[in-house]
Amino acid sequence: MPLGPMDIINAQYRTTRAADAQCSDLLKNLGYKVRYLAARLAIARSLSQLEAPAPMAPDNEDEAATAIRGQQLFGDGSDPAAWLALITQRSGRADLTRKEFQALVSAHWQRGAALLTRDWEEASGSLAAFVSRLGDLANLASGDPDRPPRTGTPNPATPFAVAIVLPVGPVAEDSMTGEPVTFPLNAPGGSPHMALMGGTNSGKTYTALAMLKRLRSFGPVPILAFDFKGDLSEKLAPSIDAEVVAPPRVPVPLHVLSVPVSDDIGLREAAGRISESIGRVKTSKLSGVQSDALREAVLQTLRNRQGSAPATLADVSRALAAEYQRRNRKPDELTAALNGLTQFNLFVPDNSPAEFFGHSCIIRLPQDGTAEVRKLVINMTLDALDRWLNSQPDSPTVDGRRALRHICMLDEAHVVLATKLPALSNLIRMSRSKGGVIMLISQSPDDFEGEEDGFLDNMGLTLAFNTQAKAGPTRRIFGPGASLADLAVGECLCRIRTEAKTRRVVAWRP
Repeated sequence: MPLGPMDIINAQYRTTRAADAQCSDLLKNLGYKVRYLAARLAIARSLSQLEAPAPMAPDNEDEAATAIRGQQLFGDGSDPAAWLALITQRSGRADLTRKEFQALVSAHWQRGAALLTRDWEEASGSLAAFVSRLGDLANLASGDPDRPPRTGTPNPATPFAVAIVLPVGPVAEDSMTGEPVTFPLNAPGGSPHMALMGGTNSGKTYTALAMLKRLRSFGPVPILAFDFKGDLSEKLAPSIDAEVVAPPRVPVPLHVLSVPVSDDIGLREAAGRISESIGRVKTSKLSGVQSDALREAVLQTLRNRQGSAPATLADVSRALAAEYQRRNRKPDELTAALNGLTQFNLFVPDNSPAEFFGHSCIIRLPQDGTAEVRKLVINMTLDALDRWLNSQPDSPTVDGRRALRHICMLDEAHVVLATKLPALSNLIRMSRSKGGVIMLISQSPDDFEGEEDGFLDNMGLTLAFNTQAKAGPTRRIFGPGASLADLAVGECLCRIRTEAKTRRVVAWRP
């Protein structure tokens, strides 16, 4: 009688001690602890080879690693049948006994562990390169000349959970003890968000870039960064394979008015948020009549564009003019401002939010542009990110570690903090469960003074370099007696939420 799923799940399976140790190292590199996951991956890796594996040879004649029960190794439901079919097919035999099947599993496990170890070494410890390598091998017909090889990299918007531990800067040493200082970004009970502060040439952006590059080495998580000085395009973009745009010369390819709802209540809520993001571009607060007219104009734009061509900011500007005319209201500074901003192509609806935020992008907003253009691009992009990210299902967890879905870096964050944008508040308070990470880079703790949303209370990592900050905000963040004025070059005060204490850290050295 041929083997069936019940036969293989009730059996025990072993590999050599050496192969088991290789799988244990792989688990550490990937951030997992469950032994059977590495065993499954090793068997699958061996099945990608056309030739049969050599029989298992234990380290010592009578010794092998601890056995794993088939039900744990192969799972339940339809999984055991799939494993049985794959291994049987690769053997070229349909009459395997259970003992022969066990021997094949052990041989594949041993060979796969060695292959995975080599794959990791060839990837130079880069999880992204390692996953891409496995993706290219993830079919049984990989050696079939009639089947083209897989190309490309895994979908970067797919969340994955590995233990992400970041050195706090290139040096990352405790100033007093010399011990390494690391930030467990997605550790259970912590927060992944970061705030880095410091004066001009303090090294805050340099430290942030080093941490982002290290973070990206764990996997292809998409990164959105706003570049005010023009240096991120050169220093960061190549490392994260990012598209660089510079509105209005190169507009942001994002359907910025896309909303994931079509019911009237959902459209009204979205219109309220979008109109608020537009209204906060102005220095002076909108009057009640202006706010109401702008909200109605956005709502009509969203309604009229449902199921047709994507809505644009130019459509909102025209709808606002029509709303003013309906109310017998003369054009004012709001209509003039929106007309002026929409004469530029700041956004083009080439990509849905899922498509745009699923890839890395750097948005350049140099100081030679107007403050209104910078604010509108930031506000509308963050609002779209908030609507998309916080509409996603909760990101999965492994051993309490939350899988990452998206990272947003805001350089010169005081520009956004001053507007008190609801989207930023939502992203900081709510996106953690969705796999979101927010990195704020600002000049001083003073920038957060008066912030009603308690941004710094939601940070997993807060650090500040030398800067002339007020004593009050500094001490509220870092504790009594804390001062930033006497820090050496490259030195910072650092507070990690899971440690609940302030350290003096050498983040970098000149």
